[in-house]
Amino acid sequence: MKKIALLSDGWKRLIVYAWTDGIMNKINDYKEDICLYHYNCFGNWSSDNLHNKGEYNIYNLPDLKQFDGIFVDCNNIKDKQVLEHLIDLVRESGVPAISIAQDIEGFYYVGIENEKAMGDMMDHLHNVHGCNSFIFAGGPTDNYENTLRTRGYLEVLYRFGLSRADNPVLYGDYDFHTGVEYFKRIVKKGWTLPDAIVCANDNIAAGICSEAEKKGYKVPGDFIVTGFDNLDKAAYFRPQITTVHHDRGHITSRGMDILFDIWDGKTPERYNFLESQCIFGESCGCPNSGLVDYREYMKGQILYGIKKSYEEEKTSELEGRISQCKSFYEIFDCVGDFFEDFDSGGFGVVLYKSLLDVEPSDFFSVDGYNHDEFQVAFLRDKTIEYDIQSVDELFSMIEEKGAGNEYLFTPIHFKEQTVGFSILKNGRFLYDNPYFYDVHNVLVRQLETLYRSIKLSAANSKLRDIYDKDQLTGIYNRIAYVEKMTPAFKKCYEEGVVCTIAFVDVDDFKNINDTYGHDYGDEVLKKVASTLQKKCPDDGYVCRYGGDEFIMFFPNASRELADEVKAAINKEAAEMDVKLSIGMVLTSDDHGSDIENYFEVADKYMYQEKMLHKNQK
Repeated sequence: MKKIALLSDGWKRLIVYAWTDGIMNKINDYKEDICLYHYNCFGNWSSDNLHNKGEYNIYNLPDLKQFDGIFVDCNNIKDKQVLEHLIDLVRESGVPAISIAQDIEGFYYVGIENEKAMGDMMDHLHNVHGCNSFIFAGGPTDNYENTLRTRGYLEVLYRFGLSRADNPVLYGDYDFHTGVEYFKRIVKKGWTLPDAIVCANDNIAAGICSEAEKKGYKVPGDFIVTGFDNLDKAAYFRPQITTVHHDRGHITSRGMDILFDIWDGKTPERYNFLESQCIFGESCGCPNSGLVDYREYMKGQILYGIKKSYEEEKTSELEGRISQCKSFYEIFDCVGDFFEDFDSGGFGVVLYKSLLDVEPSDFFSVDGYNHDEFQVAFLRDKTIEYDIQSVDELFSMIEEKGAGNEYLFTPIHFKEQTVGFSILKNGRFLYDNPYFYDVHNVLVRQLETLYRSIKLSAANSKLRDIYDKDQLTGIYNRIAYVEKMTPAFKKCYEEGVVCTIAFVDVDDFKNINDTYGHDYGDEVLKKVASTLQKKCPDDGYVCRYGGDEFIMFFPNASRELADEVKAAINKEAAEMDVKLSIGMVLTSDDHGSDIENYFEVADKYMYQEKMLHKNQK
């Protein structure tokens, strides 16, 4: 089986599933067994750099040398160090690599000719509509495609003999709000409206048209607006936006053709450009393109609204369900059910072993994944749950059974600390519902909440032990006598369960301290405590009452058992050359319903035994 890796960073909180779709369509057409491993993160949208660091660590999960081909979509990576690290990882693998819409040395390039498409657009504006003044409403300065589109704009200005100073370039983002802000800025600064505002994408163009209409301007009456990418909002907006059409899925499909050529021993061209086409519409003064069916579009929007409402309801329901979960497995089971409802092929979670421990630690990786430190916490393929714990075994199973499938790997982290990753198999629904981040974030948040709760509980338990335990001997102290023995006695008494209460004292302990020193005396007390703890029957308690005095309590007792326990204690004490006085009383002797009564009787029996030991010297 051949393995392909797709390394991507989502646009803000969205997955560009078109890349996956293009690859999988080719895989399904090809006769050879191929599996796609998609490593995706969301490392570019948060202002929290530690969060983003945790996202980007997913690129360190795969051993890229084990793959037969690699796709890289790094257009949304803003952190230059991350970008350089990713490129280095791919280069070091020696595996044929295809870069999606970004020119990287040593990689095959697949994308559209952005500069040519921008030139075709501006030629139309100049030659057909007589435009001689422009503003370029661009996207992010560090986005490669925006750089190419800006370059294409500037080349046309030069060709038309126009200056950049009079035909400025604006930089922002690729969203609708950016277009709104651009037009507000133009109006606020009192700029003369150009003949045309050329936008780096359709989102920006729609934002400009919307804000212009609010302020009483007409497009194209007062100025022309053009977009890029041919999104739905271009075709169905009012006015219909002139744009550039290209198919994202075709980009990765062409990339697969390159890999097939390489596998067949051929040498492909390094640069591979797909055709793009200008679609001229109402926003530049051309007639409606006629390429759209508005009723069909409205039907689609209605169905999409219903579907989106259902998905949001399911996501909200999921958040409510997992907020009630008391264990990690319950959380995973809920999320697995959620993805099953959306017809995914399966779902799994891999986590740090120390996170799954009863008393979890904070020692999590911030750089890389050591398979030995992780384990498979949950794995469901459709309705079948697999009992696999080893990460290596998981990847072996994927290699054995994964042909024709796509696996999406997404990081699980608390800030910069990597605690694991999730696996989603064949999540085709993400093409129409790209909001995977929201669901995944619900999972991560609840994992962290439960983890912190377990840690707090473990810390409280340790504090409780310190509070309840005698610091010298490690057994319960006098406080625990009140808080543990007394309730246990009361319960047994009410249920008619016979119990034994014993009072234990070390004979001549003062003399031991005076003769051998207090350190030696402390060792004697620790050994006595250990003996009492070992010989005390199940469900019983032993506590240090004070000095060299101890109390023992155990239920389900009989006179025979009490005598056996006493004999066993004395035997082991004698082997340590220590003499004990032990007073025992059973609740069957009926001294009332108060443990203090039995305690006084046991104390009296102990004192009598101590006097007997003294008289025997």
